Amino acid sequence: MLLRGGLVADGIGATTVPADVLIDGQVIAAIGFRGTPAGCEVIDLAPGSVVCPGFIDAHVHAEGPLLAAGRVDGELAQGVTTLVVGQDGQSWIGATAATARYLNQYFAPVNGILDPADDLSVAGYRAAVAGRLTQNVAILASQGTIRHNVAGLAGGPLGASERAAARREVESALTDGAVGLSSGLDYLPSRFGGAQEVADIARPLAGAGRPYVSHLRAYGQDVGSGLDELMAVGRGAGVRVHASHLWGAPADIGAALRSADAAGIGVTFDMYPYRVSSTILASLLLPPGLQARGPEHTLAALADPRQRAALLTQEKFTDQFLHNVYLGCLPAHAEEFAGQPVTEAAARSRRSAGEWVLDLLIDAGLNVGAHLDRPTLTDSDLAWLASSQRHCAGSDGIYQGRHPHPRGYAAFARLTGHYLSSGRATGYQQAARHLAANAADVYGLRDRGRLAPGMAADICVIGPDGLTARATYAAPREEATGADLVIVNGAVAWRDGQPVTTRFPGKVVS
Repeated sequence: MLLRGGLVADGIGATTVPADVLIDGQVIAAIGFRGTPAGCEVIDLAPGSVVCPGFIDAHVHAEGPLLAAGRVDGELAQGVTTLVVGQDGQSWIGATAATARYLNQYFAPVNGILDPADDLSVAGYRAAVAGRLTQNVAILASQGTIRHNVAGLAGGPLGASERAAARREVESALTDGAVGLSSGLDYLPSRFGGAQEVADIARPLAGAGRPYVSHLRAYGQDVGSGLDELMAVGRGAGVRVHASHLWGAPADIGAALRSADAAGIGVTFDMYPYRVSSTILASLLLPPGLQARGPEHTLAALADPRQRAALLTQEKFTDQFLHNVYLGCLPAHAEEFAGQPVTEAAARSRRSAGEWVLDLLIDAGLNVGAHLDRPTLTDSDLAWLASSQRHCAGSDGIYQGRHPHPRGYAAFARLTGHYLSSGRATGYQQAARHLAANAADVYGLRDRGRLAPGMAADICVIGPDGLTARATYAAPREEATGADLVIVNGAVAWRDGQPVTTRFPGKVVS
């Protein structure tokens, strides 16, 4: 296949260059090729089209959609050819049946439900999606999942035998092709693991050259302490570290990164270009201690008059806080409230917003997702993060429920616009690095993320008008436009605004 007449942003040079790209099978054969080999399909690109490496989503909750459909159209429409899943330490990939049942109750608004809830190793997931993928998937082992496998919801430090068992699970996941280990220190039971324990479990990453990836214990005004803990794990395990969806004051983040450099700890991060976050509603509102014994005990506590009264005195159950909490994933009978702030949804009842949202959590069995506006996170903060050479594009896309966050459908298009503010010639090269090459480096995907002979033929062709984000908070599922052609492992996967459904070129990559 010959892509003819485009400008190439290879993720290596400083500016785009006019060049044809020759693909042979699953790899790039040549860039700057002249002539047309016999039997070659020629695709003449519209003048002004830019040929980029297929984008890599460094942080996305897509294991459910990929298992169900083999692709995520909202990502394909933006040129994303590889998705890194197993994030935040809470994936049912790598879970025992008991852990999968727990995650189906606790984390379903983010990752969806594994049905039937059964043992599912990394190798098992690879087998389940084999021959059915349109996009590539890279898998992280998940620390919270592994901790639940070996100790359930037991609090306190793991014992020596439990740590050894957890290490063996990390080793097994790496053998099966995992690209690192994630944690989610806001969530349970991931939260129970301290820095020393996590470092001990993470030691197998060092020999494999893979990173420790963490949803930090603290962000915003406390981001310094969150990054300090991340560095402690990196130092203790002797590994590179990566901060998930990093945010906070640039001065605080910059100081922590300089300290890491001085200590010789490699640090990278991902972030999406939105002020609003998204997660499970229970995590946003409820104290961790209330959830420490599992979903059934949490629900019982929410129905207990004394515990309920105590919750309603807390700041997170005031109208001032709940006005910034927007409902996302909801059970079918409550979908009319999707997209509304809690205060607006509660206004139809005679209860306070705090009482209403507690009843919603009980009624839904905790299966509610929500978005939180963070007014202290400014556009200049987001621009500073996106401009860092340590930054990878990560949508943190969640695809559950009627009203997901638009970041899963527009983050890459919005980021492309940010980099093009410096001009198309240099901007597309910056986009190629932040949206593809940097993530490939973080996860050790050595044959992806750049355009060069011998590299995998994962390619995004952006039309002359550029990528345009169309998803909004009001209409979060609108697909981006402008990716004229998306190629995965040498096969066309997206064309004319539609997925190609006759071939399945994606694979589990490592």
